[in-house]
Amino acid sequence: MKKSDLLLLSGALLLAAGFLIAATWPITEKSLPSMLLISGTGALFMALGLYQGRNEGKGPEQDERTMRIVDRGFRHSWYCTFAGMIALIAIGPFVHLGAHADLFIALCWMTATAVVFQGYYSLRGDV
Repeated sequence: MKKSDLLLLSGALLLAAGFLIAATWPITEKSLPSMLLISGTGALFMALGLYQGRNEGKGPEQDERTMRIVDRGFRHSWYCTFAGMIALIAIGPFVHLGAHADLFIALCWMTATAVVFQGYYSLRGDV
């Protein structure tokens, strides 16, 4: 299944869920933002799916080597991120960072290691 089809399907499900919630639950000041958020997200996913479906064949072709580089880079990035999360848990009793800082560090670490590993594997010739 293509990415555009998945976006269309998930968008249709979210949009239907938003309309179903709006039709069955009483609309109050607290429930209205949730209904609008679910329906708006569904509409956004459907619009992105339609846009990507229209532009699907226009991008550059990727060969097997490029896909292997991306795959290995992300795979090793996940391993390093898992090790980094274990390190954050280990230093937690000594240095209290808070949930926001821990999440920020994990996301930055994941992005940085993905870029580093993909760069390393693209420079390496035998991938």
